[in-house]
Amino acid sequence: MTRINTNVGSLIAQTRLNKTNSELQTSLTRLSTGLRINTGKDDPAGLIASEALRSDITSINKALTNTQRANQIIATADSALGQVSSLLNDIRGLVTEAANKGALSDEEIAANQLQVDSSLEAINRIAQTTTFQGRRLLDGSLDFVTKQGTGYNTVTDLKIDAANLGATGSVAVSVEIQSAATKATASTTGIPATTTGVNATGTLSFAASAPAVEASGSIALANSFTVGASATAAITFGAATTPNAEASGTLDLTGGVKVDIAALDGTVVDGTVGNNVAISVTTSSSATVSSGSYDATNNVLNLVVKEGQTGAQLQTDLAADADIAALFAFTANAAVGTTAAGDAGTYFSELSGGTDSVSASTGFQLTAVDGGKADGAVGNSTKVFFTTGATTAATYDEVANRLDVTVAAGATIANIATAINTQVGTEFSATGTVNGTYKYSATNNTPAGTPLALAGGTNITAASSFTLEAKNGGRADGTKGNATRLNFAAGTTSTTTATYDAANDRIDIVVGTNARVNDILSAINTDLADDFIARAPLAGTSFFGSADINTPTTFNASTLSGGTNVIADDVITVTADDKSTAANTKTISVIEDNAIAVGAATASITTAGNIEVRISNSGNVNISTIAGAINNLDGFSATVSANAGDGIYTVGTDTDPVATAFANGASAGGLIADLVIKLTGGTGSEVLQFKKGASVDNIVSSINLIKDATGVEAVNDVGALKLTSTAYGSKGLVDVEVISEGAGGTFGSQLVPSRAIGKDIVATVNGITATGEGNTLAINTATLDLSLTVADGSSTAVNFTITGGGAQFQLGPDVVSNQQARLGIGSLNTAKLGGSSGRLYELASGGLKNLTANPTDAARVVDEVINKVTTLRGRLGAFQRTTLESNQVALSDTVANLYEAESSIRDADFAKESASLTRAQILVQSGTSVLGIANQNPQNVLSLWR
Repeated sequence: MTRINTNVGSLIAQTRLNKTNSELQTSLTRLSTGLRINTGKDDPAGLIASEALRSDITSINKALTNTQRANQIIATADSALGQVSSLLNDIRGLVTEAANKGALSDEEIAANQLQVDSSLEAINRIAQTTTFQGRRLLDGSLDFVTKQGTGYNTVTDLKIDAANLGATGSVAVSVEIQSAATKATASTTGIPATTTGVNATGTLSFAASAPAVEASGSIALANSFTVGASATAAITFGAATTPNAEASGTLDLTGGVKVDIAALDGTVVDGTVGNNVAISVTTSSSATVSSGSYDATNNVLNLVVKEGQTGAQLQTDLAADADIAALFAFTANAAVGTTAAGDAGTYFSELSGGTDSVSASTGFQLTAVDGGKADGAVGNSTKVFFTTGATTAATYDEVANRLDVTVAAGATIANIATAINTQVGTEFSATGTVNGTYKYSATNNTPAGTPLALAGGTNITAASSFTLEAKNGGRADGTKGNATRLNFAAGTTSTTTATYDAANDRIDIVVGTNARVNDILSAINTDLADDFIARAPLAGTSFFGSADINTPTTFNASTLSGGTNVIADDVITVTADDKSTAANTKTISVIEDNAIAVGAATASITTAGNIEVRISNSGNVNISTIAGAINNLDGFSATVSANAGDGIYTVGTDTDPVATAFANGASAGGLIADLVIKLTGGTGSEVLQFKKGASVDNIVSSINLIKDATGVEAVNDVGALKLTSTAYGSKGLVDVEVISEGAGGTFGSQLVPSRAIGKDIVATVNGITATGEGNTLAINTATLDLSLTVADGSSTAVNFTITGGGAQFQLGPDVVSNQQARLGIGSLNTAKLGGSSGRLYELASGGLKNLTANPTDAARVVDEVINKVTTLRGRLGAFQRTTLESNQVALSDTVANLYEAESSIRDADFAKESASLTRAQILVQSGTSVLGIANQNPQNVLSLWR
């Protein structure tokens, strides 16, 4: 069908040509840009993935740059540390050379000191001038910053190598020590203490020893005095309100500080009300004194406690605080420690134990004093009057036989009783006070029935006596005292005296006027103290000598009798010639032998070292003969040390001799035998030789002289030799090998143990078991790498917080803590470099450890510093190699893979796109031709009109 208005073929050709042109344009764009995806419409999902990969690639490339920069910084620090190490090695050599004082002149040592000073200055200069882009690397500015907590004062060295502070910017460190580091210890008690030496002795006694029985007599004083039962009266003030028991409690702080707290009478917390007073504690490091306040609304006693106070200081401060001193009493209780920051909030217990007021009787027992003017039945008529007055006082009106008591306003029952006992105590006694803290009131509490009268006093008549004995060693010794008589006479003065008439074997006693029995006893025991003793009465009243004696003529005195003489001993004392313990426990025995002539004696020493004396089995032998036989023995001497007997031993008649074993012998001290030992410690060993008799102090001095070489030191531990390693932990060793010891020596047998090793500290850091070495503990985790040294043998828990600092390196593409590394680099200043032996600056001229003053300690300090610097270099090197370089390789591999992934998504495939371009070009040309043909069809229609 031929049409003119609508050229369908042209339209179709146009559509196909437009599509082909679009495809041609797409191919041209991809080939010109090299990208498959140039706009979002090209591949929306691929564009999203590609852009995400491009972000990762950018971040990782920056992480690679960061790693390279960190590597450069560490390399810069390491280079400077290498120079410091070189300087330290030079110093170490100079120190060793300076110790050669026997070969070096003072000028040479001084020259070495100048070199040391220059090296120290160079180290300080390196610490200040080592920079990277203006940032100092070794002056301590890259070290971590810490905030001290409890127990931090025990830390002697803290090194934080790395710490991840996380999102909070800080990390709390808690160190719990399960067991403290210990030194290796061994000791021996095998070195007797040095003395002058004591000879062992034994005795051989002949005849049994019996003490004398002293002559005695009973002195009866018949019906010559009276003793009354004292008149009494119960002074009762009736029912009265007594003070309550106050609530109380104990403030018990963690450091061992204790303070007792009690509510005071009459305050708002009186009685049981005080039972619910709570105690709240806060601590302050800035307060100059401790103080408190009472919150009446909430019934809380708030205390602000100054840190570092003892219990006594805390009690003094609180008692001086006017705000609370009127309400509470404070008393120090077993203060053994000091207050600390950790005491805050440790005590929230309430006061307790308070009781409300009660009603009870009050009063006391009033008694006429025995021997006073109101004694016996006489006291029955004594009247007691109570009145109020300005002061509390008691007076006795002898004429009126009346006791007047004035009571001051507010005085207690105890005050009244005290006034009576103090002011009229010779006549009256107030005892058995009941509710003495009750305050007397003349209006309500005057005793019923006043004026009171004492009653119940009685007169009695009784005999009394005392015993009198002759004293051992006096004129009346043994049977000699049997005839001693007593004679009493009345005196004209108040003094009672006693004298002994030796010629008549008689005691004369002159009894003073108004004398009492105890006056007689006192006179005998004072005037005749060497010969006689008078003892307490046997009859009458328990108050011996409490009544006047007015009729001495009625005394009934017996003659002393019953004395017996002493059966005496003859004693031979045998002494070992050698001042030692060798003879101790050896025995002496006497053997009857018919082979021995009568009156003769022989002595011999058995194979066990005991002494045997042989005498005839009949007849007599002189004690001196036996002593002579023993005296002839080698190693022993004998003397007759006591010859109170007859000096003769009669066989079969006299008591068998009694012998004691040798005892009390003591060595002159020191080693019992020659000794050779090999002493090994943590730093070396040495062979030591000691001669017999060397004292503990001699051995201590010899061992301590070489303790720097062996690592073992010695002390005299109350006579024992105690060996201790100079180092703590497993590096502390004490090994004693006894190479040889003479016969009888006890050094080796008493050595416990022969080998000992110290124990390292056992602790956890934030719950993680730490590696312990001596007093140093360390952990190395992904988030925290530190080492910490505590005071020698400390077991105190340590708490502190890492609040910042360190050199932070961003090593990953994401800005998160686990893709960062924070490294601490401490100061290399000579004032900071050092360890337990001291600081490096002390080696400078004028320092405590310069080459002239102390080269030994100087060497220790330099060794510790070299170890620290090399450890730091090793740590930085390990960070470079294992962290930075491995991170760089890993990131490089990752970014290569990401590039490949991103390229596979976004980059154009030139082969494919070239084919597409060729196809599109052909189709465009073809489409253009077809369109031209299609556009000619309407003209062909016109040909029909021709």
